[in-house]
Amino acid sequence: MTTLSPWVWAIHIASVSEWTLAILLLWNFAGRIARPDLRRMALAMLPHWGAGMCILIWHFNHDSDQLPLLPRMQEFLTSVGSVALCLAAVSLREWRTRFPRFSTTVVGLGVAAIVYFSFLRLTTAYGGATGLMIQGAGMAYLAFIVFLVINRRWDKDAFTPTAITGYALIILFIITTISLTIVARRVFLVPTITRIDWLHGIAEGTMTLANMTLVTGILRNPRRMANVRESIPDGMLSPGGVR
Repeated sequence: MTTLSPWVWAIHIASVSEWTLAILLLWNFAGRIARPDLRRMALAMLPHWGAGMCILIWHFNHDSDQLPLLPRMQEFLTSVGSVALCLAAVSLREWRTRFPRFSTTVVGLGVAAIVYFSFLRLTTAYGGATGLMIQGAGMAYLAFIVFLVINRRWDKDAFTPTAITGYALIILFIITTISLTIVARRVFLVPTITRIDWLHGIAEGTMTLANMTLVTGILRNPRRMANVRESIPDGMLSPGGVR
């Protein structure tokens, strides 16, 4: 059983709220510039949102062993979400235009991976498939970042460097969590970092930082700001900006 302190609760809720805001902002931005590929990216962020909600509900119930479905679903949605983001990145407009066969191949492999993860989750007890699913999710998420960075060379409208940095900082969260889990087990002799409140807070804080950076990057997209300015009547503009 685990009970979170108020400050760790605040960090957890902030992380999920920021990711939710990033989805909504990206969806709205994609509609403004008529980019269905970016809307697919926003939809691909939903499984990770679901994983975050599973963790919040589980923590709310003090990580109860009576709710094994929640950590199982969190593990599954995290894996599926990482693959979905990878597929959305390689399906962006420029990837589809420049390398259609490669894009189609990666999408096919990604769909097969999701089907396989689903089979593992349905047929394997909790923990039995954790290593494989986490490794697969990590590789897919890393590929997602690589595809975004390459896409940035061709398409300046989709994502700013700040937004890509926000996505990439999730890797820092993973590394921090793994490192602090080792500390928790070897130094404090507990199975997870959730048993050591301040370690838990540090790990989750890196997620909050990543999501905050992502939201900032989406908000600062020059194309988005141009659309905002176009929607403001001329009389509202001054040499110093919006009055």
